Amino acid sequence: MERAVWAIFAILITSGTIGVVVVWRIGEMNTIQFQTLWQEVVNNRHVFSEWHTESEQATADIQSKQKQTIRLLDSVAETLHNLQSESLMQREKAYKNQKEHEKRMEQFVSDLKQIRSKLNVHPGSYRSCKDEAVNVSGMYNILGKDQSYSFVAYCEQEKFNGGWMVIQHRFVGTLDFDRHWKDYRNGFGAVNGEHWLGLEQVYQFTKQQDCELLVELKDFDGTYKFARYDLFGIGSETEQYKLKTLGEHSGTAGDSLIYNKGMKFSTPDRDNDEKWDGNCAVECDAGWWFNDCGLTYLNGLYRNVDGPDQNNIAWYDYNNDWRALSYSRMLIRPLD
Repeated sequence: MERAVWAIFAILITSGTIGVVVVWRIGEMNTIQFQTLWQEVVNNRHVFSEWHTESEQATADIQSKQKQTIRLLDSVAETLHNLQSESLMQREKAYKNQKEHEKRMEQFVSDLKQIRSKLNVHPGSYRSCKDEAVNVSGMYNILGKDQSYSFVAYCEQEKFNGGWMVIQHRFVGTLDFDRHWKDYRNGFGAVNGEHWLGLEQVYQFTKQQDCELLVELKDFDGTYKFARYDLFGIGSETEQYKLKTLGEHSGTAGDSLIYNKGMKFSTPDRDNDEKWDGNCAVECDAGWWFNDCGLTYLNGLYRNVDGPDQNNIAWYDYNNDWRALSYSRMLIRPLD
């Protein structure tokens, strides 16, 4: 029987990417032993092949599960994004609904105040507050000579011999005067409180009769002053309610309104002033007969802050400075 004293067999078993080198050091090995060993090598090769196949299958399963996981995560991410977008839309809708509700409530409160005001109106209709016989301050129905207009106004029957109709009143700052053209045209507020009577009402009233103007003012120290003009009248809406007529001035407060004579009325949404690089109504947060922008705007912000850039209730010639005012009231009265 043949024997190999020394023999080294190197068998390379390859399957796919796997390479196994098997080395035997054989000493004094006969043929039977060699065949037995060779059979073991062949068997081991099958084992390695089966292991490799199982490994590839396991790898494929893992990759498949990874893809499923990725698809699931993508689906979850998309769902979260959609939920977030839907939640944002719902919040925006809720915010819009809340604002609309607040607006409706404000309108309801305003309408309620108007109704309550009308319930307190003295009976009868008068051409002016001077025609009211009992001379009691309060709300009255004002009716034009030709009955072309009718509105409720507050009549002041005690100051300066009475007969005055209030067209503007500020004293606590609860009413916002930063409003657009429509509001200033029609009027806003409660006539027995803070209010703006309305440019159209003032135009109709001053068109039918010559009137005088009284402006009452107080600063935050409580000092009272007034300015009086022996003529006052404004134009129609077509004329942009221009301050057409302003007579001679008298009173303890200086003449700040003279600079606004001949000026059209301006609001944030209708710029009629003489300022070439802006809108005074926007800068001053109020509607007024602005020039550029002038020395007075009684519809400015209600606050106790002095200064030319504070946009507060201002009448410069009150004390030759830009001090804040806590009270303003504009009243008109027929001359006849």
